[in-house]
Amino acid sequence: MNLLPNWLKPVAGAYLVGGCVRDLLLARMPTDYDVVFLGDAPGYARALAATVGGRIIEIGKPAFRVWRVAAGRHIIDVAPAAGGSIAEDLRRRDFTINALAIHAATGEVIDITGGREDLAARTIRMVSSAAFRADPVRLLRAFRFAARLGFAIDPQTRAAIGREAELIGASASERIREELFKLLAVTAAHAHVAGMRQAGLLQAIFPGLEPTQIEPSLQSLQALETILEGFPSFPQDLAERLSEEFPEHRRVLLKCAALLQSLDRTRKVGADRLAGALNRLRLSRRDADRLESLIRPNTVVGELVAGGRVSAATEVHFLRTAGSLVPDFLIIAMAMRSAGTVLPAELPRSGTALIIQLLWNYFFRYRPRALSPLPITGEDLIREFGLRPSPRFKEILDRVDEERLLRASFTRAEALELVRAYLEHHH
Repeated sequence: MNLLPNWLKPVAGAYLVGGCVRDLLLARMPTDYDVVFLGDAPGYARALAATVGGRIIEIGKPAFRVWRVAAGRHIIDVAPAAGGSIAEDLRRRDFTINALAIHAATGEVIDITGGREDLAARTIRMVSSAAFRADPVRLLRAFRFAARLGFAIDPQTRAAIGREAELIGASASERIREELFKLLAVTAAHAHVAGMRQAGLLQAIFPGLEPTQIEPSLQSLQALETILEGFPSFPQDLAERLSEEFPEHRRVLLKCAALLQSLDRTRKVGADRLAGALNRLRLSRRDADRLESLIRPNTVVGELVAGGRVSAATEVHFLRTAGSLVPDFLIIAMAMRSAGTVLPAELPRSGTALIIQLLWNYFFRYRPRALSPLPITGEDLIREFGLRPSPRFKEILDRVDEERLLRASFTRAEALELVRAYLEHHH
């Protein structure tokens, strides 16, 4: 069976290596390829670029230089062999299923660590006991591969991860975030995150996680993944809208919030630990703000639904203050309730149904109204009531906005009358 892509130039010193070989053997089509070349690696990269019509980008430090060929959907990285030979290069890789090569000239699969056997056994096995010390981010990558491929980590490798877990602290935050987010992007990541906890790796990444709170967080994560998988038990129109609302990255941030929910920012020690966790992930400012807002959202939603019903005014106030995070708050609250972890014990059984109703109201009642223009503006306040621009404008227009959301139809005349009554009351 010929596994070689047609663009690969059949030169004796060229080898496809690593994850692309693994994927080809699993009958999966890679989008990224790694090529090891024994000889003039940049020259071979230039030849490849000419063949595929791509351009070359040099990346990495001089001692670890890689020549990247970017061509449409494909990324081809060309590098010299670590240690000077293909055998030594494979021995320095992370897991046996990635320590595989295909000779470009002959199509021969080179396997010196038992990678093909582990592929057949669906097993993640370290190449050597030095693999994690050479690059500690591999500790996390083992769980990411297990989640993505549906493989099991072999006992010796799992034991080594437990022994070396603290080494993860030396890894760059960006690399930890990349591996963790790829893991959480998998549909059923909770079992693998639980494996990280058992190995001590989760605590090494997030030292602020309280040991007694990790299990409830994992339960919430599992419940959240069940909800996100097609939004079962939701009305069809709402399930379709939520599926559109939650692309992969937003789901990953929601899962992070479930995982870090025990970092209570209402106490100083919790705030410090939360800041440490966010810094550990080195998130963008936007993502950090979103994640910080979502951690422990039950204090908001729990109070909102604790009585089993919500007045329209209270609902509108919540929807306005939560803004675009309304779906996130409510979905994670439902997960916590389903897991029985954080929401108040007195929350009635109607709580889940109420959350679904709030979500439906948000998408099909309030958000369409919020997208329409206000019936009056600040210019109307100046022209009709002789007011001067001041912070009071926002207070008045917020009141108009709340009323606009409460009513299916709210005219300009009604808005002016509302302002008139408001000014008389607050004279």
